[in-house]
Amino acid sequence: MMYHCKKKYFYSHGKLLLTGEYLILCGALGLALPTIRGQSLNIIEDNKKNTSSILHWRSYDNFNKLWFEGVFQLPFFKIFHETEKKTAIRLRNLLIKSKIIQKKFLSQSFNIYVNTYLQFSRDWGLGSSSTLINNIAKWAQINPYYLLGNDFPGSGYDIACVSTSKPIIYRIVKKNPCFIPIKFNPPFKDKLFFLHLNKKKNTINGIRFFYSKKNILNNKIIDSISSITLEILCCKTLKKFEELLLKHEMIISKILNLPTIKELYFPDYLGMVKSLGTWGGDFVLISFRKGMKKYFSKKGFNTLIAFDKMIF
Repeated sequence: MMYHCKKKYFYSHGKLLLTGEYLILCGALGLALPTIRGQSLNIIEDNKKNTSSILHWRSYDNFNKLWFEGVFQLPFFKIFHETEKKTAIRLRNLLIKSKIIQKKFLSQSFNIYVNTYLQFSRDWGLGSSSTLINNIAKWAQINPYYLLGNDFPGSGYDIACVSTSKPIIYRIVKKNPCFIPIKFNPPFKDKLFFLHLNKKKNTINGIRFFYSKKNILNNKIIDSISSITLEILCCKTLKKFEELLLKHEMIISKILNLPTIKELYFPDYLGMVKSLGTWGGDFVLISFRKGMKKYFSKKGFNTLIAFDKMIF
């Protein structure tokens, strides 16, 4: 009997949060940017009917090296084989939840082979989880926010950003995500770079720490962050852009009672250094100054990416 394999492909860009970190959880406006590099989900469905079916999952990193493999028995997603138990359980939970939401998802009795390919380093913090969730949601034809659910205490901006693949203004209104796709193409973008600190931070721990400081918040502070976010969209000069982001850094620094990244690591750098997302790790945004590359290299930071090479 002849049979055919059905192929499917899904892709989501990564994300970076330029403004609103932490305070976006309290209703402030934030500006999020999609990255060029993302994650793909490749599926082959072998439609030859079987009495016992499997889902064979392989995940590859940005060097095309296999970092996770799992085999699940269908239809109940029993873990038959795994190379990393924690990842297998998390993936199983996502697939089960997808099926609960969309009952037709993975309802056929045939073998399924899935490969995911990450285009950025797993420690870059560009959204390995959010791109995976969004790709699975596309595959299952469900709302990615239903799949995210209450399992993660974050703002959900990352799901919005990777699902639209456009810069967005994001806020939470009555616990619901609201966002507007926008254009963000600053005339001075050739002077903007992303520097990797190689100090990946746990987002959940960062959020918990913020909530421990939340009692000093008021509407004026939240409104000031929203105002900075909106002003940035209209910036015509690098000088004004730097001033706004410095003001943003000082507000968050005061709330967290922590020094800024610039104060901590680069106090003598003449340009701007702006944290992105959870403070202390992943990427920061910096503005160009002569001798910049040599300056950061001497301090042991060598991953420097131009704005146009990072942002989609």
